Amino acid sequence: MLQKSDLINYFYSSFTSPEAKGIGTEHEKFIFHCKDKKRIEFDGSISIQNLFQFLIEKGWQKGEYNAFNQLISLSKNGASVTLEPGCQLELSGKILKNVHQTCTETYEHLNELQEYAKLNNLCIIGLGFDPISKREDIEFIPKDRYRIMREYMPKVGSRGLDMMTRTCTVQANFDYFDEKDLIKKFVLANRLQPLVMALFCNSPFKEGSHNSIKSNRIHTWQDTDSERCGIKKEFLDQSFNLEKYVDFALEVKNYFLKINGKHIDTTSYSFHDLIAKTPKEKNIKEYNLTISDWINHLSTIFTEVRLKSYLEVRGADAGKWEMICALPAFWTGILYDEQNLDELWEITNEWSKEDILQLYQDVAKNGLQCYFNNQALHELGKIILDVSTSGLQRRGYLNSEGQDESIHLQKLKNIIEDQKTPADIFIDEYNLSKDVIGILNKPYY
Repeated sequence: MLQKSDLINYFYSSFTSPEAKGIGTEHEKFIFHCKDKKRIEFDGSISIQNLFQFLIEKGWQKGEYNAFNQLISLSKNGASVTLEPGCQLELSGKILKNVHQTCTETYEHLNELQEYAKLNNLCIIGLGFDPISKREDIEFIPKDRYRIMREYMPKVGSRGLDMMTRTCTVQANFDYFDEKDLIKKFVLANRLQPLVMALFCNSPFKEGSHNSIKSNRIHTWQDTDSERCGIKKEFLDQSFNLEKYVDFALEVKNYFLKINGKHIDTTSYSFHDLIAKTPKEKNIKEYNLTISDWINHLSTIFTEVRLKSYLEVRGADAGKWEMICALPAFWTGILYDEQNLDELWEITNEWSKEDILQLYQDVAKNGLQCYFNNQALHELGKIILDVSTSGLQRRGYLNSEGQDESIHLQKLKNIIEDQKTPADIFIDEYNLSKDVIGILNKPYY
């Protein structure tokens, strides 16, 4: 019988030694037919299934299949290619030692995709929100888990189906060493997340026009499912601990259980309900939960920072190559530098939780033009970027040209200096042309 102590011990069993720490980077992208700007199909002559066969020829291995014996994932050397519900393609990168390596991995992946795209007149676009398509024009991939989510989302928010089909992100994953380290990283990451979200704003368009929002992806997540999304007030408190996260996760509705090979809808019940055996359905009530069910449940919690066997920072819009590299670089210089972690912990302890949550609400519309603690957000951004830079320099990982990892922060430094996020640049171009499609005809790289 699964107990609460087992759920807590799962995190204890995930502690990593500092010497073995790594960086994982995940990024999603949209693929369109260049001619008609329709999203790529799941199956057909030019499709995800055909793309997967192309990648297999590049050395990728077949992964998971759906119930219709169609491929829905690939793997190679510790990395995987998977699909979001609307055929957004995601690379979940290998756990690597430094940001130079994760950039190389990203470059190789995007070059493979670009080769397929050129052969088939496709456009690969890195944005946080689909700038053209209407929700009803997007095909859901046939996958049981997504079927359950699709039916549940409209019950708990107005934009959940948009989240599933019209958003893309880049995120970075980090190890934690013990409970104290986990708490410090988790709380600090939640406090800093609205700033990061502002810096990475890159989705000002929806259905072919600018709708006065700089990140439609953030705006979408803010009304997806308040129970399992966003930044929770208790996540900002220095008294936060691991048991409190487990208590939070226990009360979140569970999407499904996989019983006898089938996904069973359990969205009426929290994970706590399942442990307590309160469901009325016999097959659910009599099912003995395993730690794998807990792991699956944790993967359906979509807070801006979440805990699994590692820590995920999830707040950034997808973007071009240099922005993909910038996200893990930013967080590595903070989360993997003890001096910076301690310094920013003390500084952010003085921040009001209410102010942080208000900033989180404001960034979708205002981006880097927000104010925080009576300070322009770009000014705070410069301070935090300088801190991250120092951490990357101390790490001392050099590329073949003798440059440390802080070179991957240059794009963010330009954003701070110009006070223009990628969304602001797109909006300036749009105000001149009023042509979203023309702007998006530029190369992805």
